[in-house]
Amino acid sequence: MIRTAGTRGIEVPGLEEAIRATLFADDTTTYLSEHDNFKLVQNVLDMWCSASRAKFNISKTEIIPIGTKSFREQVVKHYKETGTWNGLPQQAKLAEDGEAIRLLGAYVGNKVNNDHVWEAKIAKVEETLERWSKHHTTISGKRYAIQMVVGGLTQFLADVQSLPKTSIQKLEKAIRKYIWGENRIPPVKMEQLYMPWTSGGLGILDLQARNEAINIMWLRSYLMTDEQRPTWAF
Repeated sequence: MIRTAGTRGIEVPGLEEAIRATLFADDTTTYLSEHDNFKLVQNVLDMWCSASRAKFNISKTEIIPIGTKSFREQVVKHYKETGTWNGLPQQAKLAEDGEAIRLLGAYVGNKVNNDHVWEAKIAKVEETLERWSKHHTTISGKRYAIQMVVGGLTQFLADVQSLPKTSIQKLEKAIRKYIWGENRIPPVKMEQLYMPWTSGGLGILDLQARNEAINIMWLRSYLMTDEQRPTWAF
């Protein structure tokens, strides 16, 4: 319904049709051009709510202005002062520069600090490893705990958001502390711990290597030239 609402959407070179909406489960993202009015989308929402007898929660609507910096600032300023802009719903959340909006597990926005995005996730990893450290776990058991806690909690976000260097360093510090305790000088270097058992290591998760592997897979998708090339690559 949103795709047929009459909006122009965002035209992208290389794509035959403009991007008007992306949907996943119960999450919907709409894309409006500078010529579009949100009221066209609102008409569709009102029709859907009337047919389904559901109520659309406007307070959960989040808006990210795109375009030049001056245009983004103009939109935010006008919306804050008047509560309106080109038909946008009132009481919605309008993201300013530097403010990240969660979108299907990723955090997007203008001039978003990726290190800040990772702060909550790193804190959760540190807290979980701290609880695990209270158990008398063998060195082999610690390896599995690291794979499960550090690997499991960071895998998806690392794939969609990228893991910055400073965040890698914080996670490596948490891993070292979990393995060796409060020893400031670990008896074995991290590089050795990444090695497999047959080479005298533990085979623990190498965050930097995983980051590089993720980047290679993104590059592989970007360089596709056939019909399998994803929309974002354009």
